[in-house]
Amino acid sequence: MHKLPLTALALLASTLGAPLAAKPVTADVAQIVAILHKEGYQAKRVGEASEPRIDTAMGGYTMAIYFYGCDDNGQACKSVQFYAGFNPKTNPTLQAMNDYARDNRWGRVYLDKDGDPVIEMDVDLEAGGMSEELFIDNIAYWESILAKFADFALKGQ
Repeated sequence: MHKLPLTALALLASTLGAPLAAKPVTADVAQIVAILHKEGYQAKRVGEASEPRIDTAMGGYTMAIYFYGCDDNGQACKSVQFYAGFNPKTNPTLQAMNDYARDNRWGRVYLDKDGDPVIEMDVDLEAGGMSEELFIDNIAYWESILAKFADFALKGQ
C-alpha cells in the first residue's frame, strides 16, 4: 500500500471541494457578448474587425461597448468603454451638464459635437482582467447610472 506524505495529503485535501478558478473577464468581444447573453441582454458584435464594438441595450436605452488598446486585428484589447448618447428635444445646457457631473461621481458626461448629451464609463481589463462577478457588478452599476443620466438628459434637468 502506498502512503502519501502528510504534505501531499494536506495539499490534496485543500483542493477538494474548492471551486475551479473561473477565467477572468478580459476585453475579449466574444467573451463579453457571451456574458451579456447569459445575463439576459441582447448583444451583437458590430464594427470593423480592427475596431470591434458591441451594440446592446440596458434599462430600455441603446448603448455601445467600445474596445480600446487593441492590436491591428481588433484582438488583445486592454479596456472597454460603455457609451450612450441621447438626442432629446431640448439639449441640456453646458451649465446643467457641469452641475450633473459635479453632483454625480460615476460616469463621464459631456455634450458631443452636435450638443447632444453623452455618458461613458471606462472599465480597465488589462493585466489579467477581473472576475466575472466584478464585471457583472460593473454592468449593473453602469445600468443604474445610465438610467439616472437618461432621466436627466431626456426628461429635463
